[in-house]
Amino acid sequence: MTTIIIIGITIAWAVTVWLLIRRNRRINNRIKFLSEAVAGGDFSFTFPEQDRRRGDRVLAASLNRIRDMLSRTRQETVDKERYYAQILENVCTGIVAYDEQGFVTQTNQAAATLFGLPVLTHIRQLDRVSNGLADMLLLSAAGDVRTLTLHDGDSTRQLSIRISQSHIRNRNIRIMVVNDIHNELDNKEIDSWISLTRVLTHEIMNSISPITSLSESLCELVHEKDSELYKGLDVIHSTGKGIEGFVESYRQFTHIPTPAPTLFYVQELVERTVQLVQSVPENARIDFRWSVEPGDMLLHADENLVARVLNNLLKNAVEAIGQGNDGWVEVRAFLNEREDVVVEVGDSGSPISPEVEERIFIPFFTTKEKGTGIGLSVSRQIMRLSGGTLTLRSRPHTTFVMTFGG
Repeated sequence: MTTIIIIGITIAWAVTVWLLIRRNRRINNRIKFLSEAVAGGDFSFTFPEQDRRRGDRVLAASLNRIRDMLSRTRQETVDKERYYAQILENVCTGIVAYDEQGFVTQTNQAAATLFGLPVLTHIRQLDRVSNGLADMLLLSAAGDVRTLTLHDGDSTRQLSIRISQSHIRNRNIRIMVVNDIHNELDNKEIDSWISLTRVLTHEIMNSISPITSLSESLCELVHEKDSELYKGLDVIHSTGKGIEGFVESYRQFTHIPTPAPTLFYVQELVERTVQLVQSVPENARIDFRWSVEPGDMLLHADENLVARVLNNLLKNAVEAIGQGNDGWVEVRAFLNEREDVVVEVGDSGSPISPEVEERIFIPFFTTKEKGTGIGLSVSRQIMRLSGGTLTLRSRPHTTFVMTFGG
């Protein structure tokens, strides 16, 4: 009897162990299936919760809840990545993340545009932009700030590059932030000149106006027009008036009207302005050429102010050739690779020296005997207020470039 009991207990123990092993294997298989599916990004499965065994029903419900939590977490992560990627693509600042080997792990379109590259997958590609730039970036440490000047055809870009560093998934990642500061520097320089001009014109007018007024009054009191006293007062009055006119011309630089943008056809503006300058008899020997592609190109800007800039550039081109001399002036309007409207004014006149080129947009600087030195400064200020730029390209011939939206 004892033997039968022992055998029964042994069999019961063996069956229990076998059931436990079978249940444990079933649990392990379900957990393994869950982990492999989640690792593969598959959340479409569902563990059945209608099993007759209560323990299996509880296990299935628990695993389904885990699946739901992981699915929500994954979806939230994907949504955040899309959100941050969208922000990254819509900022004007270039962002480039790269590892210690130079492989780019994250970037945006602004960075590729600033460097003038279609795509950016490795830092070594930047050597096409500037020789040695890749090595400089690979050797840079967190907190380094660099400035890079790039010349690309008719435009100049001055880039500010700032480096930071992060540690992600056992990898050291450098993050490069790139900004085009060329226009920012130009704007600060122009603002400084405007402030200086306002102060100078204000102070000069305050000093000259009383002298002019007083000399005019004293002239009226002197009855002998041929006397030395009258002649002296008249010289003072005439000189004062001349200075007032001179100062008034400089006020144009600081009192440009606020642009009132409208849509207009570039071809009509170019044709009208060229014909106006071409109609001057002294310019009869100059060959005026112009082209607009596409012909129906529209521009949203203040047409009167844009015409003022274009007219000034055409007159400068004529003066560079010399009235009465043979030569050519060419106006070319087109869309650049960024879909910005570009208007170029070139001429066959004498080339501009590097020394003059560096100072040509500075207010009051002129190479003309009777020039005031504000024509190009005012033109550049108008372009700035219109959201564009005015630059000079001196090779192969002198060309001023108006870029709207640049």
